[in-house]
Amino acid sequence: YTDAIREHINPTTKRVHTSYIISGASTGRLSSAEPNLQNLPIRSSEGRKIREAFIAEKNNQILSLDYSQIELRILAHIAKIPSLKHAFEQELDIHAMTASEMFHVPLKEMTPEIRRQAKAINFGVIYGISAFGLANNLRISREAAKTFIDTYFERFPEIKTYMESIVTFAKRHSYVETLFGRRIHTPNINSKSHIAGFAKRAAINAPIQGSAADIIRRAMIRVPKVLKKNALSAKMLLQVHDELIFEVPEKEVKRTSDVLRNVMELACEPILKLDVPLVVDVGIGRNWAEAH
Repeated sequence: YTDAIREHINPTTKRVHTSYIISGASTGRLSSAEPNLQNLPIRSSEGRKIREAFIAEKNNQILSLDYSQIELRILAHIAKIPSLKHAFEQELDIHAMTASEMFHVPLKEMTPEIRRQAKAINFGVIYGISAFGLANNLRISREAAKTFIDTYFERFPEIKTYMESIVTFAKRHSYVETLFGRRIHTPNINSKSHIAGFAKRAAINAPIQGSAADIIRRAMIRVPKVLKKNALSAKMLLQVHDELIFEVPEKEVKRTSDVLRNVMELACEPILKLDVPLVVDVGIGRNWAEAH
């Protein structure tokens, strides 16, 4: 990572400029290249050190605005899952709630290990995870992983119904749609080879990830106008999947974060109103690591 970034540093300005590709992912997500600044390791010390090198100009701060669990929120809306919608409306710990529902463990007795298992399933199911994949993630047997997934679908049958219906739609039409009607083609969904399995998982995920991509792009389009209207001088630096990163004068940080959070949380409207609220987490710091 460090070598890839170092070779793109402008020796005069000491700045790095990435390139964004709109057609890099079938779901419509923007992808970053030369250098790729979207896939820096999040939890490793190396990734943190790299982020520490991205420092705001004097008298400025780095402002991070990150959608909280946006894909799970979109899933709750698309699949119409009452318990998940309730959890998001009440601002509950969604992974602890899922664990409680699956394993019949009261929230007060929740352990980090049980919550971790539920979290892996929550995020894995968005990508059509298999028992083999979940077993690898949790380092458990495939039989145990299959039991977890079966229990999950028993508790949240709406998710299985959604997955089956979207695969059926994709097989019939060779595409799926985001919440905003943008089509994502699935040309291999009817293949007789192993490729069909990948296409099936992609079809399940595409409306969710594609809708998230549409939402943040709608927010990005509105940002310049809103900043100008409010006489704010923030600069948008990066988009990292569900996160927007800005450089903001210190005296404008509070007002800018309030204004931009509102833009992002209302990005669906007026075209669409989700059944669950969108929530944006705010981080502030002198460098990217502190703000993340």
